[in-house]
Amino acid sequence: MKKTLFFCLLAFSAVQAAAQFTTIAESPSFQEPGEGNARILQLANGNTLFLHFTPRQGVQFQLFNKAHQRIDTLPSATDWKAYKNTYLDAAFEAGNGDAAIFLSDRSHRYPVLRRLTISAETGLLKEDTVVAAQEKVDLRKKTLASSDFLIIRDPHSGSYAVWMYFNTDEESDGGYQIVHYSANHREISRARFRNFENNAPFRYWDMAVIGEEKLCILGMEEHKGQQGDSAVMKLATLDSGMVFFKFHDLRFPAEAAVTGAFVKYNPVSHQLLLLQAVKKEEKKTARIITRSSVVQLPSLHVSFAKDIVFWNVNSKQQEAFGSETEYNGVPQNVFFRKDGGYSIVFEELDNHVRMMNNTPTVVSTVLANVAVVQYDRDGKETNSWIIPRRHINQGVIMKPFYLKARENVNEPFQWGDQYKLFSYIPGYILINDLDARHKASDPSRQTAIRDIRDCHGFYYSLEGKAPVPQRDFVFNSETDRQVALFAFSNYNAEKRMLVTLKRNPENKKEVKLVWLQVPEQQPAPQDMAGATASDMK
Repeated sequence: MKKTLFFCLLAFSAVQAAAQFTTIAESPSFQEPGEGNARILQLANGNTLFLHFTPRQGVQFQLFNKAHQRIDTLPSATDWKAYKNTYLDAAFEAGNGDAAIFLSDRSHRYPVLRRLTISAETGLLKEDTVVAAQEKVDLRKKTLASSDFLIIRDPHSGSYAVWMYFNTDEESDGGYQIVHYSANHREISRARFRNFENNAPFRYWDMAVIGEEKLCILGMEEHKGQQGDSAVMKLATLDSGMVFFKFHDLRFPAEAAVTGAFVKYNPVSHQLLLLQAVKKEEKKTARIITRSSVVQLPSLHVSFAKDIVFWNVNSKQQEAFGSETEYNGVPQNVFFRKDGGYSIVFEELDNHVRMMNNTPTVVSTVLANVAVVQYDRDGKETNSWIIPRRHINQGVIMKPFYLKARENVNEPFQWGDQYKLFSYIPGYILINDLDARHKASDPSRQTAIRDIRDCHGFYYSLEGKAPVPQRDFVFNSETDRQVALFAFSNYNAEKRMLVTLKRNPENKKEVKLVWLQVPEQQPAPQDMAGATASDMK
């Protein structure tokens, strides 16, 4: 009992000597976006660009200088509303320091991908270029997804790739086309491929861009037969300057029940990390297991293939809360460290589905406990933490890897639900949650948060061996309930600067950009036995 109380106090206590998140500056308030996508970019010249996109209004920009003051340029001749009825595919800083905004344009007969170059100095449009077109896809004859293009960027080099469907006049001759670009938009390679010779379809899962060197595409060759369905995990590689893909069979378990998979490049170890989320039927229930594997480059040898079992997470959960329930989180993203090690972030998702007119309909998703598992360069688990939470997103189904999918552009959700999403930056989890007076220390007794009006913005410091890491206010205020759209943050690791959108506590229909200095983590305190209830946040 004492041990449980000790760790519960530790979870919500603040060490007075520990460094805090410091607010550097705030922008003037503006109306909270009610729909669409948003993106924050900290540019190399010190300026900050805020982008808001909606299909009805097009794109809107706000640019702030190094002193965090808005740059008011002369009225632009650009009609930004001319870009409505498009779809925001990606937004990031290009190699020349300007911002590159990619929009799928379906205003013509065939879909095209436009690249807008936005000046880092003025926020004005410098160039509007059509970089891809699906000339053989007739929108009048075929229904496509909400976006017709997929853009993946290498965060280390700035190189990127554009994935698109490729169809000819013959339906059987369809396939995919991928173009590899440098950070300065120079085309490196371009290739197409169709289904395999046995007509087995290739199911795309994810793509890793390795600088200007190569592209690695993770997918499955799917087979359907009288004896049942089967799948073979494949890795397609495209080397610089080549026009043909090379396909490699991975000795990595692949099943038809895979609900998600991704691949990421570790620039320190020069390896690919592969993760799968596989649905397993057990008696009358189903659960998601995570499979991990490492692909050595350039040999493409697969090693460290294993199912991730939450032995330590379950042990810490029991230690902190006395819970015998096994942790059932699904993978959301992986983050590499400078020493070549990495952390995998998991989250428990409970999708509530109800039959309506004989059709399964998602009623809500409960976003539950987050677990962060830390590994060294060799894939050995070194530490783990539990972040207790329970938020409800109404009418939205959440899946594994949704955080990974948001790296290039944030998915358009209901903005009220965006406040319920957490964010990971190196060493910290950021989340809006109840304070200690309203939050139960036992996760099984936590109140499900439907509205964030009673929440504060918190950070959990991922250090030490305690099951639940220390927690404190991001905005250093116990009285004002200040929350932020942490899912729309941008973090500059070199400057340790985090920029996010904070709701105006005086007018909840307004937000403001806030610049936060992220503290260096301190060595974990050796003795926390003196923590008292008065220290709880």
